[in-house]
Amino acid sequence: MSYTIKRIELFVRETAPGRIAFKIGSAAKAERRTNPLGHVRLILADDKGREAFGCSGDRLSVRWLDKRPGRDRGMKTRQLVDLIYQAREIYLADPKVSTPFEKWLETHPKIMAIGARAGEEPLTTSLASSLIERALVDAFCRLNGASAFSMLRDDRLGFAAHLADRDLPKMSTNAWLPARPVTTFQVRHTIGPADPMRVADVPAADRINDGLPEAVDDNIRRYGLHYFKIKLGGKVDVDIARMARIWEVLPQDPETVITFDANEAYSDLNVFAEFIERFEKELPGMFQHTTYIEQPLPRALTLDPSTAGMIRKISERKLLLIDEADGSVDAFKRAHAIGYAGTSHKNCKGFFKSLINRVRVVHYTEQGKAAFQSAEDLQNLAIAPLHQDFVTVGMLGLNNCERNGHHLNRGLAFVSPRDKESLARHHTDLYEKRGDEWYVKIRNGIVNCASLQCPGFGVVDEPDWASMEDMRSWTRRRFPA
Repeated sequence: MSYTIKRIELFVRETAPGRIAFKIGSAAKAERRTNPLGHVRLILADDKGREAFGCSGDRLSVRWLDKRPGRDRGMKTRQLVDLIYQAREIYLADPKVSTPFEKWLETHPKIMAIGARAGEEPLTTSLASSLIERALVDAFCRLNGASAFSMLRDDRLGFAAHLADRDLPKMSTNAWLPARPVTTFQVRHTIGPADPMRVADVPAADRINDGLPEAVDDNIRRYGLHYFKIKLGGKVDVDIARMARIWEVLPQDPETVITFDANEAYSDLNVFAEFIERFEKELPGMFQHTTYIEQPLPRALTLDPSTAGMIRKISERKLLLIDEADGSVDAFKRAHAIGYAGTSHKNCKGFFKSLINRVRVVHYTEQGKAAFQSAEDLQNLAIAPLHQDFVTVGMLGLNNCERNGHHLNRGLAFVSPRDKESLARHHTDLYEKRGDEWYVKIRNGIVNCASLQCPGFGVVDEPDWASMEDMRSWTRRRFPA
């Protein structure tokens, strides 16, 4: 059967500033950030004349994608939006589709080449490509009346990792895909550099008093958390001292799991090696509970082969994972050769790319090499971004994921009434109503989302497009050149 993309529309859902201020890395101060959500609406038809919509969404998170100095948020947002529109045109230039993966193999290199010619970071271009890619997967699955997981399991998406990387063997889907999708996840709560450890640390005048947690200990009590991700700042003395304070607050039991994220803060590999040595010596208990450290070095240095000797030595003490350095389809392969064992999944970096990396993990493990994948996304928000990310994480067989959107924002206050009605009908396992608002439901640190295994890619009803703004109009209004 053949398919045709009939049209692709682009929208933005604006959000209010977050309820909690958050600071990352070397940022001057904590901010209550707005999170504009870019959305794609794609209409796909088959050769019998039937049509279905497909959707996707993601934060237009330009400050994480591109950290180069001298490029303000407005400039980066305009350039990202331009890339999304160019990705749209590439898909529409030849709208015929055999399978989503075949279409991705054709379009993704073209989109990445456009970004490279424009001097964009690979992460930025990957987001533009991924938004259209996911909307196509959603429409394709919906038109076939099956969930994304079952379509992948039955080899109906056309996915074959060896076609994207000739170094990978031809591998049957059941060799790397779970027998059934994971639908229960431990929430990994991220602790930022400016986050208060205890409620008592928050001055009375600064308290929000909205009934939601405002400090780490409050989050632990409310949600029953056992998984934590701690942000590092790149200064050894400051990081170690802060880690000691955090360790005093965390539940020190066998169930506690810790990861660290430096967000490229350690620009000197020798300084990072000193950090590892002091961490193990001064906080041995915390060190034992830590599974890996994410993106310690700047992205360019991460993929420098000359660092391999020291990276391998550090990795013998604590596994390392790439994130910001994972901008291209082959980035994990290159990083793994240097000594990094892991890579992060984020839908914004590419759905099929994450599946390829899952195959790599299985292949490397079969060769006796350390390899793993994690799920990272600080502010993944409802509806399409959050749902589709949970579905992908379930395909990857992971049991925990970074989730802070429910903490940094006031539930689903940014979602339209029509969309909330849809969630109330279809996803009461994932959401609950408290007072006048809907929230992600977390019990004993766990979210359940079996309801996302529906025809399509995690979204049941068509989003309320009327509550959103055309992406070009929004960009001109918010970030005029």
